[in-house]
Amino acid sequence: MKNKLIIFILLLTGFLGCYRLMRPGYFSMQDDMHVFRLQQYDQCLQDSQIPCRRITEGGFGYGYPLYNFYSPLSYTLGEVFHLIGFSYIDSIKLVFITTSFIRPIGIFLLSSLFFGPGGGLVSAIIFSFAPYQALNSYVRGAIAENLALALVPFVFWAIKTNKKITTALFVALLSLSHNLTLLYTLPLIIIFTLYTKSKLSLWLHIFLGFGLAAFFLIPAFMEKNYTNVFTMTQDYFDYHLHYTTLSQLFVSRFWGFGGSTWGDRDGMSFQVGYFQWIIPLVVLGYFLISQKIKKNLLIFFIFFVGLFALFLTHNKSTFIWETVPLLAYYQFPWRLIALAIFCFSLISGAIVKFTKPWLVIIALLISIVLNFSYFKEDLWFSSLTDAQKLSPANIVNQSGAGLRDYWPKFGTKFPNEYASGPIIASGSAQINSFNKNSLGVSGQINVSESALITFPIVYFPNFELLIDQKPAAFTIDNNLGLINVYFNPGTHVFSLKFTNTPIRIISNIISLVSIVILFYLYRRHHD
Repeated sequence: MKNKLIIFILLLTGFLGCYRLMRPGYFSMQDDMHVFRLQQYDQCLQDSQIPCRRITEGGFGYGYPLYNFYSPLSYTLGEVFHLIGFSYIDSIKLVFITTSFIRPIGIFLLSSLFFGPGGGLVSAIIFSFAPYQALNSYVRGAIAENLALALVPFVFWAIKTNKKITTALFVALLSLSHNLTLLYTLPLIIIFTLYTKSKLSLWLHIFLGFGLAAFFLIPAFMEKNYTNVFTMTQDYFDYHLHYTTLSQLFVSRFWGFGGSTWGDRDGMSFQVGYFQWIIPLVVLGYFLISQKIKKNLLIFFIFFVGLFALFLTHNKSTFIWETVPLLAYYQFPWRLIALAIFCFSLISGAIVKFTKPWLVIIALLISIVLNFSYFKEDLWFSSLTDAQKLSPANIVNQSGAGLRDYWPKFGTKFPNEYASGPIIASGSAQINSFNKNSLGVSGQINVSESALITFPIVYFPNFELLIDQKPAAFTIDNNLGLINVYFNPGTHVFSLKFTNTPIRIISNIISLVSIVILFYLYRRHHD
């Protein structure tokens, strides 16, 4: 009966965070490009581009290597739902729904190891109803970060319980879910693994988890210099413009669906949540007064990690941001509220060790009442369909979203309008057929006078050109970085195909070898 009650509470918690998504239609969000990106991910699989790296219509139709750098897990999960038979719109909603249900489970499992089932439920409710969770889901629509934050507790739970295969799998899933979440979680994984005095075999499984994700992690890091990554930290995305204030974090109850701006006039909320910071503060105070510091060093460490994360959201931490250049890629310091929410929610479970159950229940109910209203959308489009969302006009708009982050730097400019077909830059020719997909282009051309053709394809290593089934050279336009091909007179069949670099090949091999090793270890453990 006790276990059934726990399961019911966890499921109810997950349901309350997403039940509004269980309706026909779609909702407004700031990162409104997920349906388009899922459709492009699906196109990758149809073109047998596995793993997906380059998308067809992104970059205003010139195609660019979005999934070589953007964490693919949320769209992989969405693709699973789509292959089952759901529309693109419903598949994206199902990713948010799935995240909402797994969110309380992971933190419950982890917290229960330290504070028992009661403490686990406290952590699950505090974590799940933190305003930042609603901000990610219903305001920002940050599908990748949303999923990653839900996965973080599972990693620590697997390490603490010494579940080696499970640890490898969750490390891999986290690595594929969101780069920035992985970045701030990695030091904690190392420290926590040392704290638990884990044996060498667990460390090897952690490395194996990174090996599983190597096909993405290594190229994302090693090939970033091929893109205009500098745009990710400039102008609006300069972190100096997006600090929080103490009032926004701890006092304000403002909620909005606007954007992040300079100062304290933001159109969105950065509140931690009253009980999300009061309960862990009470926990800290109790153990300080009771002089049980030595026995609860982990609680103190986790609290101060969460506090440090909040400090990094404030402008007084500028000296740290300027000392660690890598932090600039977070763009918005308030993103680190996620780390604080995880830390504070985890240690909140300790309150059951010294507080009357009825007081805990009242506190949790008030916390839910205070924050439940945030878990709703701004606008709901009840009759929106895939065809409407992916109409030609919407494709043009969405194809240019986020373009500058990953646009290859082989030209000097960014496109500002949608690509046309191939352009005859010089000479005389008739293009008889032209086919484009995520792997490149192919077709037939009849050239009456030596011609230079500009393909609507932006270069990124590596493309291979075949003319009449023979390797041929091409040049790169120094404007947008498009591929130019020279044709001699005659009728020619051509094929321009996106291929792997040595780095990608090695990374793919590492992931395949890691899969084989993991399967071998699993079989050996169960035989």
